[in-house]
Amino acid sequence: MTGLATLYDFTRQIPYQDDIVAEFLSNPEAKRALGANESTVFEVCSDVVGEVLNDDVMRSVRYMVEFLVKKTRVLLYQGQCDLRDGVVSTVAWMKGMEWEGIGEFLDAEREVWRVDGKLAGYVQRWKRLSHVVVMNAGHLVPTDQPINSQVMIEDWVLEKGLFAALETETQVK
Repeated sequence: MTGLATLYDFTRQIPYQDDIVAEFLSNPEAKRALGANESTVFEVCSDVVGEVLNDDVMRSVRYMVEFLVKKTRVLLYQGQCDLRDGVVSTVAWMKGMEWEGIGEFLDAEREVWRVDGKLAGYVQRWKRLSHVVVMNAGHLVPTDQPINSQVMIEDWVLEKGLFAALETETQVK
């Protein structure tokens, strides 16, 4: 309907090449290395899985994020070019979160994030909640920006770079 190659990234001229993943995961050697049963058939878009997950489509999980952010650190990230579940829709539901820190989070400055001196995106955070907009990426952020994704996740897990703990946060832990 849109004429785009995919709703996952409005900049792509061709769809993602999922067939490469399917081919790899169908390889008996890969199945052995992953500990998967060799008779298991991998499908990119399984109708059976789609039917089972159908009831979850278009259901909000905001309540889960609200629960988690009260207990632990949470990282949310979206690719800038994702039409399917993009930045605008995420920010919209985040604004309605029932969490005592949401006001401060929304008021927190969005910081420029760089990897190797190049613009990688923007990070907004307050205490336990971090939100990252990844530049030049669609829905499949690690596919579109593998190095930046790795840096983001490692920095978040290790609490370094833009994710380093602030003095006020040490009291929260």
